[in-house]
Amino acid sequence: MVTIKDVAKKCGFSVCTVSRALSGKGYLKEETRKKIMQAVEELNYRPNTLAVNLKTGRRQTLALILPSLTNIFYAKLEQYMESFATQKGYLLYLNNTEYSLEKEKQVIENLIGMDIAGVIIFTAGGEHEHIKKLSRFGIPYVYMNRCFEDDMEHCLRLDNKKAAYEAVNYMIRLGHRNFGGVFQSFANGTHRERYEGMMEALADHGLSCRSGSLLFDVTPEDMATTPNRILSLLQQPDRPEAVFACNDMMAFNLYRAAYILGLRIPDHLSIFGFDDCIMANFVTPPLSTVSVPAKQLSSLAVDFIHHYIETGTVRELPLVNASLVIRNSVKNLTMS
Repeated sequence: MVTIKDVAKKCGFSVCTVSRALSGKGYLKEETRKKIMQAVEELNYRPNTLAVNLKTGRRQTLALILPSLTNIFYAKLEQYMESFATQKGYLLYLNNTEYSLEKEKQVIENLIGMDIAGVIIFTAGGEHEHIKKLSRFGIPYVYMNRCFEDDMEHCLRLDNKKAAYEAVNYMIRLGHRNFGGVFQSFANGTHRERYEGMMEALADHGLSCRSGSLLFDVTPEDMATTPNRILSLLQQPDRPEAVFACNDMMAFNLYRAAYILGLRIPDHLSIFGFDDCIMANFVTPPLSTVSVPAKQLSSLAVDFIHHYIETGTVRELPLVNASLVIRNSVKNLTMS
Protein backbone atom coordinates (compact mmCIF):
# COMPACT_ATOMS: atom_id res chain seq x y z
CA MET A 1 0.00 0.00 0.00
CA VAL A 2 1.30 3.44 -0.95
CA THR A 3 1.95 5.65 2.09
CA ILE A 4 2.33 9.37 2.59
CA LYS A 5 6.07 8.77 3.02
CA ASP A 6 6.17 7.31 -0.50
CA VAL A 7 4.52 10.46 -1.84
CA ALA A 8 6.97 12.67 0.06
CA LYS A 9 9.93 10.71 -1.32
CA LYS A 10 8.69 10.90 -4.91
CA CYS A 11 8.00 14.64 -4.94
CA GLY A 12 10.97 15.63 -2.75
CA PHE A 13 9.07 17.36 0.03
CA SER A 14 8.68 16.54 3.70
CA VAL A 15 5.83 14.41 5.03
CA CYS A 16 4.56 17.50 6.86
CA THR A 17 4.41 19.50 3.63
CA VAL A 18 2.61 16.68 1.81
CA SER A 19 0.16 16.39 4.69
CA ARG A 20 -0.62 20.11 4.47
CA ALA A 21 -1.23 19.83 0.72
CA LEU A 22 -3.61 16.92 1.22
CA SER A 23 -5.54 18.55 4.06
CA GLY A 24 -5.74 21.96 2.39
CA LYS A 25 -4.59 23.57 5.63
CA GLY A 26 -1.76 26.06 5.84
CA TYR A 27 -0.07 28.07 3.09
CA LEU A 28 1.73 26.36 0.22
CA LYS A 29 3.04 27.73 -3.05
CA GLU A 30 0.86 26.72 -5.96
CA GLU A 31 3.85 25.11 -7.69
CA THR A 32 4.56 23.01 -4.59
CA ARG A 33 0.94 21.92 -4.29
CA LYS A 34 0.81 20.89 -7.96
CA LYS A 35 3.99 18.77 -7.67
CA ILE A 36 2.60 17.02 -4.63
CA MET A 37 -0.79 16.34 -6.24
CA GLN A 38 0.96 15.04 -9.35
CA ALA A 39 2.90 12.56 -7.22
CA VAL A 40 -0.33 11.60 -5.43
CA GLU A 41 -1.98 10.84 -8.76
CA GLU A 42 0.98 8.96 -10.23
CA LEU A 43 1.25 6.76 -7.15
CA ASN A 44 -2.55 6.41 -6.89
CA TYR A 45 -2.27 7.37 -3.23
CA ARG A 46 -5.32 7.82 -1.04
CA PRO A 47 -5.19 8.68 2.67
CA ASN A 48 -6.10 5.82 5.00
CA THR A 49 -9.40 7.30 6.08
CA LEU A 50 -10.23 4.30 8.25
CA ALA A 51 -7.11 4.88 10.34
CA VAL A 52 -7.86 8.59 10.51
CA ASN A 53 -11.42 7.95 11.65
CA LEU A 54 -10.30 5.49 14.31
CA LYS A 55 -7.72 7.95 15.58
CA THR A 56 -9.92 11.04 15.59
CA GLY A 57 -13.33 9.50 16.21
CA ARG A 58 -14.75 11.41 13.24
CA ARG A 59 -17.52 10.02 11.05
CA GLN A 60 -16.94 9.69 7.33
CA THR A 61 -17.83 12.66 5.17
CA LEU A 62 -19.73 13.00 1.91
CA ALA A 63 -19.00 16.01 -0.30
CA LEU A 64 -21.89 17.80 -2.02
CA ILE A 65 -20.78 20.06 -4.88
CA LEU A 66 -23.32 22.64 -6.05
CA PRO A 67 -22.96 25.18 -8.89
CA SER A 68 -24.75 27.92 -6.97
CA LEU A 69 -26.06 28.85 -3.55
CA THR A 70 -28.28 31.65 -4.89
CA ASN A 71 -30.67 29.20 -6.56
CA ILE A 72 -33.02 28.31 -3.72
CA PHE A 73 -33.79 24.93 -5.27
CA TYR A 74 -30.28 23.82 -4.34
CA ALA A 75 -30.91 24.89 -0.76
CA LYS A 76 -33.83 22.45 -0.59
CA LEU A 77 -31.68 19.68 -2.03
CA GLU A 78 -28.90 20.36 0.46
CA GLN A 79 -31.35 19.97 3.35
CA TYR A 80 -32.54 16.60 2.08
CA MET A 81 -28.98 15.47 1.36
CA GLU A 82 -27.85 16.36 4.86
CA SER A 83 -30.81 14.54 6.41
CA PHE A 84 -30.22 11.32 4.46
CA ALA A 85 -26.45 11.50 4.99
CA THR A 86 -26.96 11.84 8.75
CA GLN A 87 -29.26 8.81 8.75
CA LYS A 88 -26.45 6.78 7.19
CA GLY A 89 -23.88 8.10 9.66
CA TYR A 90 -22.13 10.62 7.40
CA LEU A 91 -21.31 14.28 7.69
CA LEU A 92 -22.04 16.45 4.64
CA TYR A 93 -19.37 18.82 3.32
CA LEU A 94 -20.85 21.56 1.11
CA ASN A 95 -18.94 23.10 -1.81
CA ASN A 96 -20.06 25.92 -4.14
CA THR A 97 -18.40 26.25 -7.56
CA GLU A 98 -20.28 29.40 -8.68
CA TYR A 99 -20.72 27.83 -12.15
CA SER A 100 -16.93 27.92 -12.59
CA LEU A 101 -15.34 24.88 -14.22
CA GLU A 102 -11.90 25.88 -12.92
CA LYS A 103 -13.21 26.16 -9.38
CA GLU A 104 -14.93 22.81 -9.77
CA LYS A 105 -11.65 21.20 -10.84
CA GLN A 106 -9.90 22.75 -7.85
CA VAL A 107 -12.57 21.44 -5.49
CA ILE A 108 -12.16 17.91 -6.88
CA GLU A 109 -8.37 18.10 -6.45
CA ASN A 110 -8.82 19.22 -2.85
CA LEU A 111 -11.34 16.48 -2.09
CA ILE A 112 -9.00 13.76 -3.33
CA GLY A 113 -6.58 14.72 -0.58
CA MET A 114 -9.20 14.94 2.15
CA ASP A 115 -11.13 12.56 4.35
CA ILE A 116 -13.95 12.13 1.81
CA ALA A 117 -16.01 8.95 1.54
CA GLY A 118 -17.93 9.94 -1.58
CA VAL A 119 -18.88 12.84 -3.85
CA ILE A 120 -22.32 14.01 -5.03
CA ILE A 121 -22.02 16.65 -7.72
CA PHE A 122 -24.06 18.98 -9.90
CA THR A 123 -21.46 19.71 -12.55
CA ALA A 124 -20.87 23.28 -13.71
CA GLY A 125 -20.64 22.27 -17.39
CA GLY A 126 -20.16 19.43 -19.82
CA GLU A 127 -16.54 18.59 -18.98
CA HIS A 128 -16.17 15.73 -16.52
CA GLU A 129 -12.83 13.93 -16.99
CA HIS A 130 -11.60 15.53 -13.76
CA ILE A 131 -14.54 13.96 -11.91
CA LYS A 132 -13.96 10.49 -13.35
CA LYS A 133 -10.49 10.68 -11.80
CA LEU A 134 -12.13 10.12 -8.40
CA SER A 135 -12.55 6.42 -9.21
CA ARG A 136 -8.76 6.01 -9.41
CA PHE A 137 -8.61 6.96 -5.74
CA GLY A 138 -11.44 4.64 -4.75
CA ILE A 139 -13.86 7.53 -4.16
CA PRO A 140 -17.43 6.77 -5.29
CA TYR A 141 -19.31 9.62 -6.96
CA VAL A 142 -22.65 10.39 -8.55
CA TYR A 143 -23.66 13.10 -11.01
CA MET A 144 -26.98 14.72 -10.10
CA ASN A 145 -29.37 15.38 -13.00
CA ARG A 146 -26.60 15.05 -15.58
CA CYS A 147 -26.10 12.66 -18.48
CA PHE A 148 -22.61 11.63 -19.66
CA GLU A 149 -22.70 8.81 -22.19
CA ASP A 150 -19.22 7.54 -21.24
CA ASP A 151 -20.02 7.39 -17.51
CA MET A 152 -23.71 6.48 -17.37
CA GLU A 153 -23.44 4.20 -14.35
CA HIS A 154 -22.72 7.28 -12.22
CA CYS A 155 -25.53 9.45 -13.66
CA LEU A 156 -28.68 10.00 -11.60
CA ARG A 157 -30.93 11.51 -14.25
CA LEU A 158 -34.21 13.36 -14.29
CA ASP A 159 -36.36 13.06 -17.42
CA ASN A 160 -36.02 16.78 -18.18
CA LYS A 161 -37.18 16.53 -21.78
CA LYS A 162 -40.40 14.73 -20.89
CA ALA A 163 -41.20 17.17 -18.07
CA ALA A 164 -40.61 20.24 -20.28
CA TYR A 165 -42.73 18.67 -23.03
CA GLU A 166 -45.61 18.16 -20.60
CA ALA A 167 -45.35 21.71 -19.26
CA VAL A 168 -45.46 23.34 -22.72
CA ASN A 169 -48.12 20.88 -23.89
CA TYR A 170 -50.25 21.97 -20.94
CA MET A 171 -50.02 25.61 -22.00
CA ILE A 172 -50.86 24.70 -25.59
CA ARG A 173 -53.97 22.83 -24.43
CA LEU A 174 -55.05 26.02 -22.67
CA GLY A 175 -54.98 27.82 -26.02
CA HIS A 176 -51.54 29.44 -26.09
CA ARG A 177 -49.81 29.74 -29.46
CA ASN A 178 -47.25 32.56 -29.17
CA PHE A 179 -44.42 31.16 -27.05
CA GLY A 180 -41.13 32.35 -25.62
CA GLY A 181 -38.42 30.57 -23.64
CA VAL A 182 -35.66 31.55 -21.23
CA PHE A 183 -32.69 29.20 -20.80
CA GLN A 184 -29.35 29.12 -19.06
CA SER A 185 -26.21 27.84 -20.75
CA PHE A 186 -26.45 24.57 -22.67
CA ALA A 187 -23.08 23.65 -21.15
CA ASN A 188 -25.43 22.24 -18.53
CA GLY A 189 -27.12 19.47 -20.52
CA THR A 190 -30.30 19.66 -18.44
CA HIS A 191 -31.13 23.05 -19.96
CA ARG A 192 -30.66 21.68 -23.47
CA GLU A 193 -32.96 18.76 -22.62
CA ARG A 194 -35.63 21.17 -21.37
CA TYR A 195 -35.29 23.24 -24.53
CA GLU A 196 -35.65 20.10 -26.65
CA GLY A 197 -38.78 19.12 -24.73
CA MET A 198 -40.29 22.54 -25.38
CA MET A 199 -39.47 22.43 -29.10
CA GLU A 200 -40.88 18.92 -29.47
CA ALA A 201 -44.17 19.91 -27.83
CA LEU A 202 -44.51 22.90 -30.15
CA ALA A 203 -43.67 20.80 -33.22
CA ASP A 204 -46.23 18.14 -32.30
CA HIS A 205 -48.90 20.84 -32.43
CA GLY A 206 -47.61 22.39 -35.64
CA LEU A 207 -46.23 25.40 -33.80
CA SER A 208 -42.83 27.08 -33.79
CA CYS A 209 -41.08 29.76 -31.80
CA ARG A 210 -39.57 32.94 -33.28
CA SER A 211 -35.83 33.15 -32.66
CA GLY A 212 -36.33 36.56 -31.06
CA SER A 213 -38.62 34.99 -28.47
CA LEU A 214 -35.92 32.68 -27.13
CA LEU A 215 -33.22 33.76 -24.70
CA PHE A 216 -30.13 31.58 -24.19
CA ASP A 217 -27.14 31.73 -21.83
CA VAL A 218 -29.12 33.74 -19.32
CA THR A 219 -27.32 33.91 -15.97
CA PRO A 220 -29.52 34.41 -12.89
CA GLU A 221 -26.51 35.43 -10.79
CA ASP A 222 -25.76 38.42 -13.03
CA MET A 223 -28.60 40.67 -11.88
CA ALA A 224 -27.17 43.62 -13.81
CA THR A 225 -27.88 42.10 -17.24
CA THR A 226 -30.51 39.37 -16.81
CA PRO A 227 -33.49 41.69 -16.15
CA ASN A 228 -32.52 43.88 -19.13
CA ARG A 229 -32.55 40.94 -21.53
CA ILE A 230 -35.92 39.75 -20.25
CA LEU A 231 -37.29 43.30 -20.36
CA SER A 232 -36.27 43.49 -24.02
CA LEU A 233 -38.01 40.18 -24.70
CA LEU A 234 -41.27 41.40 -23.17
CA GLN A 235 -41.11 44.79 -24.91
CA GLN A 236 -41.14 43.32 -28.43
CA PRO A 237 -44.12 44.38 -30.59
CA ASP A 238 -45.15 40.74 -30.95
CA ARG A 239 -44.04 39.67 -27.48
CA PRO A 240 -44.78 36.08 -26.41
CA GLU A 241 -48.00 35.52 -24.52
CA ALA A 242 -46.64 32.40 -22.79
CA VAL A 243 -43.06 31.78 -21.62
CA PHE A 244 -41.42 28.56 -20.48
CA ALA A 245 -38.54 29.14 -18.06
CA CYS A 246 -35.79 26.53 -17.66
CA ASN A 247 -35.99 26.92 -13.87
CA ASP A 248 -37.92 28.85 -11.24
CA MET A 249 -35.18 31.45 -10.80
CA MET A 250 -35.63 32.39 -14.46
CA ALA A 251 -39.39 32.48 -13.90
CA PHE A 252 -38.95 34.92 -11.00
CA ASN A 253 -36.92 37.18 -13.27
CA LEU A 254 -39.88 37.12 -15.67
CA TYR A 255 -42.19 38.10 -12.78
CA ARG A 256 -39.92 41.03 -11.97
CA ALA A 257 -39.79 42.22 -15.57
CA ALA A 258 -43.57 41.92 -15.91
CA TYR A 259 -44.03 44.04 -12.80
CA ILE A 260 -41.69 46.72 -14.15
CA LEU A 261 -43.58 46.82 -17.45
CA GLY A 262 -47.02 46.79 -15.85
CA LEU A 263 -47.91 43.36 -17.27
CA ARG A 264 -50.28 41.28 -15.17
CA ILE A 265 -49.66 37.55 -14.77
CA PRO A 266 -51.48 35.61 -16.16
CA ASP A 267 -53.79 38.15 -17.86
CA HIS A 268 -51.04 39.61 -20.05
CA LEU A 269 -48.36 36.96 -19.68
CA SER A 270 -48.44 33.26 -18.76
CA ILE A 271 -45.35 31.70 -17.17
CA PHE A 272 -44.35 28.11 -16.43
CA GLY A 273 -41.28 27.34 -14.34
CA PHE A 274 -39.18 24.29 -13.51
CA ASP A 275 -38.04 22.98 -10.08
CA ASP A 276 -40.91 23.87 -7.70
CA CYS A 277 -38.66 25.65 -5.23
CA ILE A 278 -40.20 26.88 -2.00
CA MET A 279 -40.92 30.40 -3.30
CA ALA A 280 -43.01 29.13 -6.23
CA ASN A 281 -46.07 28.99 -3.99
CA PHE A 282 -45.45 32.40 -2.39
CA VAL A 283 -45.11 34.70 -5.41
CA THR A 284 -48.25 36.40 -6.75
CA PRO A 285 -49.83 34.65 -8.50
CA PRO A 286 -48.38 31.30 -7.39
CA LEU A 287 -46.18 29.82 -10.10
CA SER A 288 -47.15 26.78 -12.15
CA THR A 289 -43.98 24.71 -12.39
CA VAL A 290 -42.41 21.31 -12.84
CA SER A 291 -41.91 19.64 -9.49
CA VAL A 292 -38.48 18.00 -9.29
CA PRO A 293 -38.58 15.21 -6.67
CA ALA A 294 -35.70 16.59 -4.62
CA LYS A 295 -36.29 14.24 -1.70
CA GLN A 296 -36.25 11.14 -3.93
CA LEU A 297 -33.14 12.31 -5.81
CA SER A 298 -31.31 13.02 -2.55
CA SER A 299 -32.18 9.62 -1.10
CA LEU A 300 -31.08 7.81 -4.27
CA ALA A 301 -27.76 9.70 -4.38
CA VAL A 302 -26.84 9.00 -0.75
CA ASP A 303 -27.92 5.37 -1.04
CA PHE A 304 -25.80 4.98 -4.19
CA ILE A 305 -22.66 6.19 -2.39
CA HIS A 306 -23.41 4.22 0.78
CA HIS A 307 -24.05 1.03 -1.18
CA TYR A 308 -20.68 1.33 -2.91
CA ILE A 309 -18.86 1.99 0.37
CA GLU A 310 -20.51 -1.04 1.99
CA THR A 311 -20.26 -3.51 -0.91
CA GLY A 312 -17.75 -2.16 -3.42
CA THR A 313 -20.36 -2.55 -6.18
CA VAL A 314 -22.25 0.04 -8.23
CA ARG A 315 -26.04 0.08 -7.86
CA GLU A 316 -28.04 0.82 -11.02
CA LEU A 317 -29.52 4.30 -11.03
CA PRO A 318 -33.05 4.92 -12.35
CA LEU A 319 -34.37 7.61 -14.68
CA VAL A 320 -36.51 9.77 -12.37
CA ASN A 321 -39.75 11.40 -13.49
CA ALA A 322 -40.93 14.87 -12.53
CA SER A 323 -44.54 16.07 -12.28
CA LEU A 324 -46.48 19.25 -13.02
CA VAL A 325 -47.75 21.48 -10.24
CA ILE A 326 -50.56 23.63 -11.59
CA ARG A 327 -51.15 26.94 -9.86
CA ASN A 328 -52.29 30.31 -11.24
CA SER A 329 -49.57 31.69 -13.53
CA VAL A 330 -51.00 30.30 -16.80
CA LYS A 331 -54.20 31.73 -18.26
CA ASN A 332 -56.83 29.42 -19.74
CA LEU A 333 -57.53 31.03 -23.10
CA THR A 334 -60.08 28.36 -24.05
CA MET A 335 -62.46 29.85 -21.48
CA SER A 336 -61.98 33.47 -22.55
